[in-house]
Amino acid sequence: MVPQPDDAQTLTQANEESYDQLISLIENTQGRLAPIIVACDDEALRKRIIERYESEAWAAEIRPYRLVLGQEPSMRSGLEALKQQEPHLQRGGKAVFTVTGAEMLLRMKRNAQDEQSELDKFFGYLQWTREGLREFRYPIVLWVTHRILLELSRRAADFWSWRKAVLRFAAESPQVIQFASPESQPLHQPEDNSDAEPLPPLAELQAEIAELTAKDPDTPGLATLYDRLGQVYAQRTLQGVVYNLEQEQEHAISAFQQAIVRYQTQKNPAAEISVSMRLGSFFESQSRYLEAINQYQKSLDIAQTINERFSEANALLGLGNAYISLGQYQRVIDFYQQSLETYRKIGDRNGEGASLCNLGNAYWLLEQDQRAIDFYQQALDVQREVGNRDYEANSLAGLGNAYDSSGQHQRAIDVRQQSLEIKREIGDRYGEARCLGNLGITYYSLGQYQRAIDFHQQSLELKGKIGDRYGEALSLFNIANALAKLDHHWEALQHYQQANQVFQSLGAEHWVESCNAAIYQLNRTIPVQQSIRAPRIDDAPLSTHPSRNEIIPSRPPISLRNRRSKRIMWVYGLVGLSIVLLIWWLKR
Repeated sequence: MVPQPDDAQTLTQANEESYDQLISLIENTQGRLAPIIVACDDEALRKRIIERYESEAWAAEIRPYRLVLGQEPSMRSGLEALKQQEPHLQRGGKAVFTVTGAEMLLRMKRNAQDEQSELDKFFGYLQWTREGLREFRYPIVLWVTHRILLELSRRAADFWSWRKAVLRFAAESPQVIQFASPESQPLHQPEDNSDAEPLPPLAELQAEIAELTAKDPDTPGLATLYDRLGQVYAQRTLQGVVYNLEQEQEHAISAFQQAIVRYQTQKNPAAEISVSMRLGSFFESQSRYLEAINQYQKSLDIAQTINERFSEANALLGLGNAYISLGQYQRVIDFYQQSLETYRKIGDRNGEGASLCNLGNAYWLLEQDQRAIDFYQQALDVQREVGNRDYEANSLAGLGNAYDSSGQHQRAIDVRQQSLEIKREIGDRYGEARCLGNLGITYYSLGQYQRAIDFHQQSLELKGKIGDRYGEALSLFNIANALAKLDHHWEALQHYQQANQVFQSLGAEHWVESCNAAIYQLNRTIPVQQSIRAPRIDDAPLSTHPSRNEIIPSRPPISLRNRRSKRIMWVYGLVGLSIVLLIWWLKR
C-alpha cells in the first residue's frame, strides 16, 4: 500500500509498528476470512488510524466498508447485509471491513425485562459466528477497548480461537477540542444540603488554624479546619473574588492536601475520600484534568478498599466528567455505566437516576440523540417515582437538548418550560437561570436570535443577582453568538470581551481560548462590513451587566460551527457548573 508520511508522523513508534502490521494483514489476507482484533481506548486515535488505512486501501484498489454495531450487535448479520447490497462484494472484489461500536454497547440491561445487556449479546453472537462467516473471505478489523479485549477470550472462546491477529494501540496525547457555546444542567446533581454548616470567613479560619497549631500541631481538629480553608479558597477562586488567582489556587490546593495528610494520619479514610473528591473537583474547575483524574482515582481506590459503595459511585461519576473534558468518550460511557451499576446494587434510586441522566448527556455529546432521549426518559421516570423534583428538572433539561439536536425544537421548548417551572417552584435560582439560558439556546437553533438574546439576558441578570460569575460569562458568550448572527458585530465583540475577562478571572482557560477564537473571527469580519461604524468605547472597564441593545437583522450568519463542537462546549459549560455544585454538595 501507499505510505502516508504525514500521518505516520502523528503516531508513536509503538503505534506505528502496530499500524504497519495492520496494513500488512489487510493486504495479505484478501480472499481469506481474517478476523483482526484491534484494541484502542483513544477515540481520536482510532478515527485517525481508520481514515488512514481506508485511504491506503482505496489507493491499493481494496474497497473499504464500515459496520457500526447497534442494539442488536450481530457482526455476522451486518456483514451479510452489506454483501447482499454491494455488487462489488458479490463479484468477489477486494475489500476490508471495519467494525466499530463495541465500545458503546451497554453493560447493563436497558430494561428490567431484558434477558441480556447489549454487551452480553455481542459476546454471544461472536461465540457462534464461525460457521456463518465461513464464506466471508475478507479481512475484518474489529475495534474494541482494552477492557473488552480482556473479556473476549473468556466470553467468546470459539471466536478467540480462530482470530487472525490481535493488535494494540496505546492512547496518545488528548486532542485539542474546538469550542462553541452552550450551557445546561450539571452532570452531577447535588444532594440537598441546605442544612450544611456555612463556611466561616477566611480571616477567622486562618486565625483559628494559627492558634491551634501553636497549642498542639497534631490536634485532630486541624484536619477539618484545613478542609474548610481549602473550600473557602476554592469558593473565592470560582466566584472570581481574588486579587491573585494563581496564589489563591495554590492556597486552595495546599489546604486540601494538608487535610488529606492529616486524615491519613488519623486513619479516617471516609473523610479522606471527601476531601480528595473536593480537590479533584477544584482541579477540574481550573482545567487541570489529569490532576483531577488522579484525585478521583485515589478516592475510588480508597472507597473500593473500605467497601464504601456510595463514595465509589460518586468517584466514578467524577472520573466520567474529567474524561469528557479530555474527549475520551469511551471511558466516559464506561465510568457512567459502572456508577449506574453500583447505585443499583446499593438500592440508591436517586443515584440511579443521576447516572441515567449522565449517560443521556454522554450519548447526546456523541450525537446519538435517540439513545440520549431513551436514557433521559429512564432517568425522568425514576426521578418522578422517587419524587425528586430537582433531578426531574435536570432530566427535562437534558431531553430539551436532545430534542433540539434532532430538530424537534417545539418539543424542546415544551420540556424546557416544564424544567423552568419546577426550578422556580422549588426555589432553585441557579437552575432557573440555566433553564432560561437553555430556552435561549432553543430559540437560537430556530433562528429567532432576538428572542434568544431576551432569554439569555434574563439568565444573565439572574446570575448577576445570585453571584454566579461562571454562569454570567456563559450568558455573555451566548448573547454574543446571537448578536453576531444578527450582524451586530461591534456589540457582539464587546460581549465576547466581557465574557473573556470573567473567564480569565476564574482561570477557565478552555473558555478563554473559545472567546479568543470568536473574537478573532469577528475581527476578520468587521472590517469587511463597510456600512458598520464602530461605536466609541470608553477607557473604563466593560460592565458585566450590559443593557439590552436594539438588534436589527440583516445579513446571514458570519460563521457556522459543527454540531459536535457545540455538544463538546455544552459539556464544558455543564461540567464547570457541576464542579461548583459538587463542591457545595461535598461541604459537610
